[in-house]
Amino acid sequence: MSQVATKKRLKISNERVRVTGHFHEQGSVLRGDAEGFCDGFEVEISLDTEASLDEISTLIRLARQMCFTEKALTGSTGITVVQKINGMFMEL
Repeated sequence: MSQVATKKRLKISNERVRVTGHFHEQGSVLRGDAEGFCDGFEVEISLDTEASLDEISTLIRLARQMCFTEKALTGSTGITVVQKINGMFMEL
């Protein structure tokens, strides 16, 4: 957020972002059908500024649009997994 604020020449201070994730598990490791699920995230943005609400609203919108993590979590980002077992690459 501070990067976007600097580019827009907005003065902000004391910016903080608190993220809380909600997860649950289902199934059994012993049966081999265990799965982990992400139920969602809560994001709380806090900052101090003398900028207008319109300017801050735009700042937050742009910062979210530029957030690599949010894009990866909400989009369809591919994942490549490679296993190295005892020093050797293996296909499992």
